[in-house]
Amino acid sequence: MPDETRPVLLCLDLEAGSEELASRAGGYARRLASPLHVLYVLPQSSRETEEAAAGRLKELVESALEGADVRAVAVRRGRAEDRIVDYVTEKAVEMVVLGHRHRARRERVYVGSTTRSVISLAPGPVLVIPIDHEG
Repeated sequence: MPDETRPVLLCLDLEAGSEELASRAGGYARRLASPLHVLYVLPQSSRETEEAAAGRLKELVESALEGADVRAVAVRRGRAEDRIVDYVTEKAVEMVVLGHRHRARRERVYVGSTTRSVISLAPGPVLVIPIDHEG
C-alpha cells in the first residue's frame, strides 16, 4: 500500500472518455487511501490558454471526482510525457494513472506513445486503464 502522504497522479487529455477514466482513478485512489493530483498537459501548439484549459479540467474534476481527496489540479504546457515525468519528480508521486483508448484491431498491439514513454521514464508504478469510450 502506498505511503498515504504521497499522491496518485491522474493524467487526463480532456478528450472523450476522460470522465470515465477520472471516475475509475478516483475509486483506486480512495481504495489506496491516497490523495489525488490531476494533471492535464496542454500541447505546445495549442492555441487554448492555460486558464481556459484549467476551467475545462476543473469542471471535469468536479463532476467525475466528487468525494475523492483531490489535493491539486494542474495544467502544464509542453510534451505530455516530459511534463508528466517532471510532475512525478517534483511532487514525489506514488503512482501515475493514464488512460488507453481502444483502437482498431491492428493498433491494439501497441500502447500509445505518451503512455509508452511515461512507462519507460517514470521512476515508479504506472497504471494504465483502458477507456471503453468509442469515439
